[in-house]
Amino acid sequence: MIRTRARSLAVATAAAIILTACGGGDGDAADSTADGDVLAVTGTDELLWDVETLSASAGTIDFELTFEDGVEHNLVIEETDEVVAECAPGETVTGSVELDAGTYTYICTIPGHESRMVGELTVS
Repeated sequence: MIRTRARSLAVATAAAIILTACGGGDGDAADSTADGDVLAVTGTDELLWDVETLSASAGTIDFELTFEDGVEHNLVIEETDEVVAECAPGETVTGSVELDAGTYTYICTIPGHESRMVGELTVS
């Protein structure tokens, strides 16, 4: 019983940290499973996303995009070519996209960024 509680607390804490998206470029995953959740994505100085795998429920998906480095970035759903958010250095912006169930690629389309700033979004 104590182990189960400790494990549940550890999982909840890890999920909160991931959803906060404080950066790191280590390929962590973040999940959004309930309406109203926001997928938080942060870019790093190494031109990487802090999360490379996201999941959400079909419908309207909200993103929060943050960049603290010195260059502009955007978040585009590659399959629909829809720009969800664009962010100047030091800004946090939000954007939404309507998606059906499927697997999508999110990228930064700023020249030179798209080869490294790539992630996968699973919509169920």
